[in-house]
Amino acid sequence: MEMDIVGIGTVAMDVLLEVDSLPKEDGFAVIGKRNYLPGGSGTNVIVQASRLGARTGFVAQIGDDQLGEEIRSSLVAEKVDARGLIVKKGGTSLHTEIVVDGEGKKFILLDLGDAFLDLPAGAVDLDYVRKARVLYTDLLPGGPAIAALKAAKAAGLTTVFNMQVGLGQMEGFGVSKDAILEALSCVDVFAPCRDGLMALAGAATVEAAAATIRKRFGGLLLVTLGGEGSVAFEAGSETRVPIRKVAVKDTTGAGDSYIGAFMVARFLKGMGLREAMGFATAAAAFTCRGLGARSSPTLDQLEGFLAE
Repeated sequence: MEMDIVGIGTVAMDVLLEVDSLPKEDGFAVIGKRNYLPGGSGTNVIVQASRLGARTGFVAQIGDDQLGEEIRSSLVAEKVDARGLIVKKGGTSLHTEIVVDGEGKKFILLDLGDAFLDLPAGAVDLDYVRKARVLYTDLLPGGPAIAALKAAKAAGLTTVFNMQVGLGQMEGFGVSKDAILEALSCVDVFAPCRDGLMALAGAATVEAAAATIRKRFGGLLLVTLGGEGSVAFEAGSETRVPIRKVAVKDTTGAGDSYIGAFMVARFLKGMGLREAMGFATAAAAFTCRGLGARSSPTLDQLEGFLAE
């Protein structure tokens, strides 16, 4: 099956533990409910693209635990091809445990597990990647993602690198500044978070950072700016699109929704840059009206929202 967009990147499961009260030091809490909520920035992006009609697939390594099965099932339910998932025997899937009481107070524990970052570069089926029109990645884990980028670029795919976290976090995950800058030679669209862009360029403003990065990157630089909308820099031009105002419940996943919708609009629907940014902005705004990262819209929902 040929696909429109294949992603390689972050995959996770959020385990929501509802307790009677948050424990104090040396205390304990009684768990009343346990819910599994699919997450992970990389899969959130691909799910948004799938909901908008794209044929999608995803590459990552999960454990053979219940969490891994929940991750696989959640992607299949969203019509994402899961053949690219690699299962580590005896492995623990990346997940967060969110402990929340009846008043909504919470704390979050991140468990990286031993599967996600342990994906060997040679384990990725590059022929699977080459079947797509667009490769999406958040460059995690670094080695496999860079290998996929190089293969995709050589095969003529459009490549999108969405750096969702700051430079310090990328380095903590084993991806250096030099590796990021080198990877840009294989990238058509670079969509970093604002702080990540400024740290990468060593600049104090988005505009100064963009000017620095553009000296070595000839593709489209696309930056979301929270309440200030988004801005794109390309071939000496600058395009700004404001936010779409809504009653916000939760901004979680808005950036994921934006880039997923942008890829569909720009590369599958053939929209111009400003129109694609507007389409993506609407998808992000719709997501903010719901709770959780997977509040992103279907195509029918987004078209109805745009018509409001």
